[in-house]
Amino acid sequence: MKKPILITALLLSTVLLWSQDLRISQIDSNALMFKGEIDIYFSLPGADSSSLKAEDFSVIEKKAGVMKITSFETRPNEKAAIDFILLVDNSGSMYEESFQGEQRMEQARTALEAFLDEIEESGDNAAVYTFNTDLKEAAELGTDIPGIRRSLSTISQPDTAGSYTELYNSLISTASAFPGKAGRRAVIVLSDGENYSVSEHSGSSHPFWKNKVAEPDEIITAYHENGVTLDGISISDNRDAALGMICAESGGRFYDVRSTEEISGVYSAIREKILNEYKITVEAPPLDGSIGEITLAWQTHSDSRMLMVPLLFGGSSESSMPVLLILLAAAAAGIAALFIIPFDRPSKNPQIQGLDSNQKTILSEGSTIIGASRDADFTLAGGSGADPEHATIVKDDKTGAYTIVSKRPVRVNNRKVKTKTLSPGDVIRIEGSTIIFDEPDSTIVQQ
Repeated sequence: MKKPILITALLLSTVLLWSQDLRISQIDSNALMFKGEIDIYFSLPGADSSSLKAEDFSVIEKKAGVMKITSFETRPNEKAAIDFILLVDNSGSMYEESFQGEQRMEQARTALEAFLDEIEESGDNAAVYTFNTDLKEAAELGTDIPGIRRSLSTISQPDTAGSYTELYNSLISTASAFPGKAGRRAVIVLSDGENYSVSEHSGSSHPFWKNKVAEPDEIITAYHENGVTLDGISISDNRDAALGMICAESGGRFYDVRSTEEISGVYSAIREKILNEYKITVEAPPLDGSIGEITLAWQTHSDSRMLMVPLLFGGSSESSMPVLLILLAAAAAGIAALFIIPFDRPSKNPQIQGLDSNQKTILSEGSTIIGASRDADFTLAGGSGADPEHATIVKDDKTGAYTIVSKRPVRVNNRKVKTKTLSPGDVIRIEGSTIIFDEPDSTIVQQ
């Protein structure tokens, strides 16, 4: 009975500390490229979840203004697997005795094994990484829980050269270790000490990180950029002074515990905290080369977070934005190649196809109507909020080009437009429906 009581106590302390305090835990922009949407995960302890609705909230981007909320979910992480990276301090001090007379590493192993049992039942994904002088992947992210358990037994005490504690550099590297897919991602770091880097304390450079001295702000930025939250567990009095602040700013929490039962209870409490979250999905603002601040508000409560696109080629978010825009266009062409149903026979006209419905319409010589009406040439799937005749694709008789025209803005390659000449592979988003414009090879001989 000890573990359920500990979990309840830890969750209760969270409610007491942040009762009805809205906190953004993760902003996920991984669906931006393909859906033009951003997911905002947040906690709202003490609120009546059964009475909450999408219209109770507002989302504002500093430059674009009010953002359109397309969906609201309660406990979304029950339906989709959570990705956990379990980052464990493997420095020399972890092999010393704890307050209970037990080796700290053995305490960590016991708690991790109990948490892996929980993950195995839930279908979540887990990975184990260790750090001391170096960061190592003990078990890759996945659902092979028996294999991950076996990896725990391979963690061994480091020699003198491996006795440093590269906490900060390891945290930054781990933030980008997740696959680039949409979903909830969390790092849980367990440590018994503070950051103690090679470059600062050995008089020589690190073989990988060189003379890099990471700062707390850099860690927070890395977690924001990669859409990851960090929760920390300290199991000694010699804790890192900045780790609690880093965890809080990333959207996570910091726990100071001692016994094996408490450590095990914290892992469970972190997962339960994530399960109790909410998710709001919004239409992404235009990518204009800047990074904006997003504010989520409910009643008199609000929280803000920088909207940051994932890092590209190791550059900063701002410097990589032009590359992202190029990749958006490339991705659009890739989607067309992957998803558009091939022509049964050569066609002299271009076509549009819905990714949501596999509906295909060959474009006419005049105009093609896209809308919610069954009488439209292309009927929008779902179409909530769509007009009966929402947009029209018109052919220019002189140039042969096709142009989409709409009274209200639609998104083409994640740009809001009312009119745009289309190119093969363009991704059109209209009220939640995704449509691809494609054009047969011009070398096809008409028969």
